[in-house]
Amino acid sequence: MAPEHSLFRKDFQGLIAMTNPIFFNRMIVTVAVLTLVSLAAADDDRPPMEVLREGVSQGLAFLDDQTYRGADGRAAQETHIRELTMTLFDFTTMSRMVLSSYWGDFTTAQQTAFVHAFRAFLQRTYLPILLDRYNGEQIEYVRQIRLSNSRARVEVRVLHRGRAIPVDVKMIRRSGRWQVYDVDALGFSAVAIYRAQFKWLLGRETPAQVIERLQRSQGHPP
Repeated sequence: MAPEHSLFRKDFQGLIAMTNPIFFNRMIVTVAVLTLVSLAAADDDRPPMEVLREGVSQGLAFLDDQTYRGADGRAAQETHIRELTMTLFDFTTMSRMVLSSYWGDFTTAQQTAFVHAFRAFLQRTYLPILLDRYNGEQIEYVRQIRLSNSRARVEVRVLHRGRAIPVDVKMIRRSGRWQVYDVDALGFSAVAIYRAQFKWLLGRETPAQVIERLQRSQGHPP
């Protein structure tokens, strides 16, 4: 069965990876633990791996904080983590990459609307799963590879249920701040998965219809 948050037809072959229960569960934990709880400081001259390491440590401590138990605490916890995602993720770069050659088919206003809608869709989809499924996972930092002055790949392992899951966190430096734009776990890139899905969808719908679909998925009226 496809995840409830799927935007696309259940028989679309590009959804195979996301609908596989084992992969889906591990990817959720991996992405959530590594990125959604991290805080990257502005004007930070440290190497990307150190920025990621400190942010993840702070985020994991936050998730383990017993004062956020209960309905009220969960709401506050989710709000805080949502704010952290705004700092860590470069949603504009991620959006450009998932749309690929279709990015130019969007007007400037539509590009901005897509970034906002896609960001809200990801937050609405994955933050509740993070809070439900986080179970004390730990991170091992392997190495960082500087691809250029503004891009890097940080290789880590997520210790999950007795297994070490290799993960590549792809980061870009903008305005003095390292941010995440993609996560590759178990050979699957989050950007590549969504790129395949949007390619399929944009072959059938206009940019305006795709944005409307994203907004509807957030509970907004069409």
